[in-house]
Amino acid sequence: MAVLPVQPEEQTRLWEQVLLSVKAQLTSHQAFDTWFRPIVARELSPQLVDLEVPNAFFVDWIHEHHLNTLRHALCEAFGTTPEIRFTPREPIALPSQPAPAPPSAPEVRAAAAPAEPNRQPSGKLWLESQLNPRLTFDSFVVGGSNRFTHAACRAVSEKPGLVYNPLFIFGGSGLGKTHMLHAVGHALKHARPDARVHYVPAERFTNEMIFAIQHGQTLAFRNKYRNVDLLLIDDVQFLAGKESTQEEFFYTFNALRDAHKQIVVTADKAPKDIQGLEDRLISRFNQGLIADMKQPDLETRIAILRNRCEQEGAGLRLQDDVLLLLADRIRGNVRDLEGCLVRLLAVASLTHQEITLELAEDVLAQYVNAEPDHLTPDRILSAVGEKFNVKSDAIIGKRRTQIVALPRQVAMYLMRQLTDLSLAEIGRVFGGRDHTTVLYACEKIGERINSEDSFREKIDGLISTLASG
Repeated sequence: MAVLPVQPEEQTRLWEQVLLSVKAQLTSHQAFDTWFRPIVARELSPQLVDLEVPNAFFVDWIHEHHLNTLRHALCEAFGTTPEIRFTPREPIALPSQPAPAPPSAPEVRAAAAPAEPNRQPSGKLWLESQLNPRLTFDSFVVGGSNRFTHAACRAVSEKPGLVYNPLFIFGGSGLGKTHMLHAVGHALKHARPDARVHYVPAERFTNEMIFAIQHGQTLAFRNKYRNVDLLLIDDVQFLAGKESTQEEFFYTFNALRDAHKQIVVTADKAPKDIQGLEDRLISRFNQGLIADMKQPDLETRIAILRNRCEQEGAGLRLQDDVLLLLADRIRGNVRDLEGCLVRLLAVASLTHQEITLELAEDVLAQYVNAEPDHLTPDRILSAVGEKFNVKSDAIIGKRRTQIVALPRQVAMYLMRQLTDLSLAEIGRVFGGRDHTTVLYACEKIGERINSEDSFREKIDGLISTLASG
């Protein structure tokens, strides 16, 4: 599609209009001044927007936090959603290609796919594919919750169109689905720099299709998406209920599949659970491989924090007790976990404080919502004591008899499940016991719940009692 020229005066006016729209959408003037004032618009047109930013970190941050805001502002200015291209003034550090670890080494981070010599693509080519330069296999932490999906993505990147086509990844927000999409794209571009890779959120796919229909450009739209080697579509649940978009995607899907081109999509639910998604699309997705992303376990969350510290550079290393506190307190998703770490590092840097357990506690107190009163440790101890006919003092005491051992483990398990207390904090409730003791208790109770129906019903009854206040 030809890029229509825009006169310099008009370009300046349009960019100021975009900035005003962005500023109105943001809740913080500081965010606007930090992330948008430094941007220089090098090229503006209804088809393409080329923006110069100070460095690659800006690309990463805007992709993660402000891309939808920017797209909305551009759509208001142009009446369409142009392609956005970021050009860092500082060169983009492309993903490194470390030597593979020996087979016996424990897997913590995935190694990126090997690249052919002297075939490294430029930073501009990476951005043309709409790929975030930081979201690679090398920067992804592998754990029990995502190992299967990670392996499937690696297989797809090595043999696109030949295995697991389509690959459908689903899971909750912030668990790494988008990271996996970009990583697949990066790996293929390393192996085949001339490969046509395109990443697009489903919302943008819809907006582009609507614009193409309104302006008689459906052929150009179809050529854009049906002539790629790898199509990466994020948040496909956005297509639910949009009949025309689903129909266009259905035919695009068939064209790519028939040409043995790879398709990878993500969603927040499995295909069968997405209300408003047509049966024929569900059937197509089910023909491939369905892989889910679960919440990472404690060990993986700690590894994620260590990995992020390495990315921050300058030999940054947090104390183990600080890492354990953050990883144990924030269990919801990786995005929240990394966000809390960034907040902690910022507070320490701006206030010139050392990162201690006390400082981490202060940051967490602002970052994590407090638990309702009826889910306090005392309330849980009281409920468990009544259920097992044992006094609360005995549960938290030093005795290790079977009479108190089981209710003590149950109380630890419930505090772990129903509150945001860390393992160490739960241990202090029980007379200063070590966090490993609490973790062992939680694992034992969890195993018994899974194997004994009567015991599970007993625990469910306790949870219902606590939930009702």
